[in-house]
Amino acid sequence: MRKRKDFTRPEGIKSAKLIVVASEGKTECIYFDAVKRELCTSNILIEVLRRDEQETGNSSPQHIMNQIRGFMEEYNINQDDELWIVIDRDKWQTKTIASIARECHQNWNLYLGLSNPCFELWLLLHVEDITNLPESELNKMQANRKGSKRGETYLTSILKKKLGHYGKADYDPYRLLQHVESAIERADALDVDKDSRWPQDIGTRVYLLVRAVMGR
Repeated sequence: MRKRKDFTRPEGIKSAKLIVVASEGKTECIYFDAVKRELCTSNILIEVLRRDEQETGNSSPQHIMNQIRGFMEEYNINQDDELWIVIDRDKWQTKTIASIARECHQNWNLYLGLSNPCFELWLLLHVEDITNLPESELNKMQANRKGSKRGETYLTSILKKKLGHYGKADYDPYRLLQHVESAIERADALDVDKDSRWPQDIGTRVYLLVRAVMGR
């Protein structure tokens, strides 16, 4: 077994808590890069992992878990460090999600930030309170089907209407972060079964990750 190395922590914050984020794609990386610049407290260090070019299309939950495992094999992890797996519920089989959730539950450093149905729900919560919407509308959001005209998912189309412009790799995260406190409150309100390992109905646990970054 090769020897693990210490993760480089900048001078002045050697004792900083490390939060590592591994996610499915560019949408999440854009957001968490902005979070790193705008919300990170002085005693917390964020590392946003990216996939290699040849791995761009591989965004399965198991692949994201393997990325986190690779980080843990390479670096020494302190007891209070947090490694977050940010994935979508989407159409993945329950047994696939359950396997990831079980591994996170069994390792105190691993956390699951799953969004049901997808990360766009978390983004939407910055600009809209969906908690009091009719059940029929919430069902449409959770199903998140693609429209017949542009092939956009339901949540993507809503984000475009709300923001005026939105693309998975082209949007303004700083505009959203102005409303991050509202997003946290709304996601918390949706998380009615906090004992479950991931949101079984429409909801997102990304708010717990953002809280951790803010030192809460």
